[in-house]
Amino acid sequence: MYAMEQLASERTRGNLELAWRLRHSRQQRTLRRARRMEQKAERRMIRAWRRAAEVRTRIESLDY
Repeated sequence: MYAMEQLASERTRGNLELAWRLRHSRQQRTLRRARRMEQKAERRMIRAWRRAAEVRTRIESLDY
C-alpha cells in the first residue's frame, strides 16, 4: 500500500512540475509576443512622426 501512495505522490509531483514548466513557457511566449508588438508599434509611431515632419516641411515651403 505504501508503494502505491509513494507512486501516486511522485506522479502528482511530476504533474505539478510539468504544469509549472508549461505555465512558465507560456508566460515567456506571451512576453516575447508583447515585446514584438510594442516594438512594431514604436516603429509605426516613428514612421508617422517622420511623415508628419515631411508634410510640415512641404507646407512650410509652399507658404514662402
